[in-house]
Amino acid sequence: MSLSAGDRIAIVELVSTYNHAIDGHEADAWADTFVADGVFEVTGRDPVEGRAALVRMVEGQDAGSGVRHWTTNFVVEPEGEGASLRCDLALLRGAAVLLTGRYEDSLVRGEDGWRFVRRRCLPD
Repeated sequence: MSLSAGDRIAIVELVSTYNHAIDGHEADAWADTFVADGVFEVTGRDPVEGRAALVRMVEGQDAGSGVRHWTTNFVVEPEGEGASLRCDLALLRGAAVLLTGRYEDSLVRGEDGWRFVRRRCLPD
């Protein structure tokens, strides 16, 4: 599969939607960035699998934390019938850097556009 410029833009916009949704404590919107049986992983923690678990994860977070996800240095490549994405992450609260790391993702394009199949967060 080859990726068009439009695919690449849509994938970067998916990441932006993901960031805004989780920072805004919008559990359903965040879960919508994944396929129905999508997986979110953070190194050293149990994976969160499936829409219901993804929604619960966000609902269990502090809605007033003021945390912001910033992502940059996107590398999007074709992978099988979908795409892979690597990008850098900084987790911020005001001027404080809480965490840095990288995401390594597998994505697929469906009827509703690009979605995460698996999103792995690898903190530094």
